Amino acid sequence: MGKFLWILLPLAVAGCAAPPRGPAPAAPPAHATAPAADGEAWRVTDSRLAVRVYRDGPMQQLGHNHLITSHALAGEIRLGEPLTASRFALRLPLDSLVVDDTGERARAGGDFAAPLPDRDRDATRRNLLGERVLDAARQSEILLTAESISGGPADFEAQVRVSLAGAEHVLAVPFTLTVADGRLVARADLQLTHADLGLDPYTVALGALRVRDDFEVELIVEARRGS
Repeated sequence: MGKFLWILLPLAVAGCAAPPRGPAPAAPPAHATAPAADGEAWRVTDSRLAVRVYRDGPMQQLGHNHLITSHALAGEIRLGEPLTASRFALRLPLDSLVVDDTGERARAGGDFAAPLPDRDRDATRRNLLGERVLDAARQSEILLTAESISGGPADFEAQVRVSLAGAEHVLAVPFTLTVADGRLVARADLQLTHADLGLDPYTVALGALRVRDDFEVELIVEARRGS
């Protein structure tokens, strides 16, 4: 059920099926190769992405809420002075995405506590990575590049260029940042819509069963100086 909206930054959400999308560019954009800013280089050493996608409609009991996770975000952060001069270029391999992991769902609790059968999880992931949603065969990574950063000293907002399935979108992403003892931790908790990433929520039976338009994204990134 549904369609990846995804992330990211993070961003990307998923369902069991999705309607055809329009023609895609012949090649994926070539962004997120390196941060375009001076500053001290920090390398991502750990990360956690969680995307929560909700069912909707009068027949929603026939569908499932989905939890999509990954711990494979990689890339570089250039820490500037002031911090608003910082930039980052991150990449998320699509093959790292895990759909409805039983342990992750149990930890999330609430609407996600119940485990799903392997066949349902496999079908959802297969459609998520397929041509009609993330099109992993065309572009194997989601790319996230900071265009600008404002705010501070602890609460910031980044304008993030997201390259996803051969298209690009710029999103405003609020995040917190702490830097201490050679360790950087950034955290973003935000709500997005499918339209933010150029996607259409899946719907059947004239909308009686559908994916809710908005979804939740949680991203934690840890980095350390150098490589």
